[in-house]
Amino acid sequence: MRGQVLSLGAVLAGTLIIPLGLRAVNGALPGAAVRESYLPTVETPRPREPFDQEAATAVREAQPQFVVIGDSMAGIRIDPRQLSRQTNTGVVGLYQQGSPVAYWYLVLKNLVAENELKNLRGAILFFRDDQLTTQVQVAPGSLDRVAREREPELDRILAAEKLGAFSDVHRTARRLYQFDRTRLWLEPRLNRWPAEMVEPARADDFVDAINNRLFALDQLRNFEGTDLAASTDDSLDFAANVERSLLPEILRIAAAHQIRLAFIRVQRRPTPDGPPPQSDALEKYSEDLKAYVTANGAYYHDDWGDPEEPLSLYADGDHLTAAGRVRYTELFARRHARFFQ
Repeated sequence: MRGQVLSLGAVLAGTLIIPLGLRAVNGALPGAAVRESYLPTVETPRPREPFDQEAATAVREAQPQFVVIGDSMAGIRIDPRQLSRQTNTGVVGLYQQGSPVAYWYLVLKNLVAENELKNLRGAILFFRDDQLTTQVQVAPGSLDRVAREREPELDRILAAEKLGAFSDVHRTARRLYQFDRTRLWLEPRLNRWPAEMVEPARADDFVDAINNRLFALDQLRNFEGTDLAASTDDSLDFAANVERSLLPEILRIAAAHQIRLAFIRVQRRPTPDGPPPQSDALEKYSEDLKAYVTANGAYYHDDWGDPEEPLSLYADGDHLTAAGRVRYTELFARRHARFFQ
């Protein structure tokens, strides 16, 4: 019995210790120089684009009083120069088409809050429906230009969403065994192995044909593009989602730097007869969201059902026309004048 226990202990010890030898292999093979991601728990080490220091410098030199942050929903609604004139303040628009909430968080943190903006008074974020609490995961590389060398809070939140209760275990194992670095050299070799078994001399050509011709992007079946999908009732439990989202951290960053936040829920594309459909669950979610952000000192406005935003102001999807942008900016300055005071 004692011998069996010792044997089992040896097997378990070997299972834990032997993989540590891969650390030495990782350091000797190509890929060793690749830097660890600013999101080390959820991303494999990879080359990254540098932080956009030029953009940070431009914002700092502008010294705005207000910034508008968001994707095309913000950019197609607010003309910063027009809003500056109408509010008699300095407004800068920090837009990125198709950007996720994580991008907005990093813009707020790295281009605004921690960028020596001495005159800054407020930041305005535009969003759709439940986007602030359900849009958590991001595509690798999409945040490079606004991320610093380390983004521990963002890494923690994304890891918890992706890995759940095991995020801390995963983070420790990744740091200890470097299995993500092992993947950099092992995966290409495993991909080549079937080709080498069939015809070793032409393995590279075979792999190239699979990746760049047979399954290239332009060879895939076309599908009908859509705008951001409408929310489902399953995603509209605000209390269940908010603490797993970036919203608390956005509010924390703003409070720590005395930045007043405004959250503006845009109206989705209306019908010819009036506002877009809205479920009872979405209405309840919006009420809960408003109560939460206002309790944390933020300003909130919901554009849904606004009679001055008819279908005639819309272009494609939820985007406004150029004339609609002028009109929206004018209405925004007038309706939210107290936020700019």
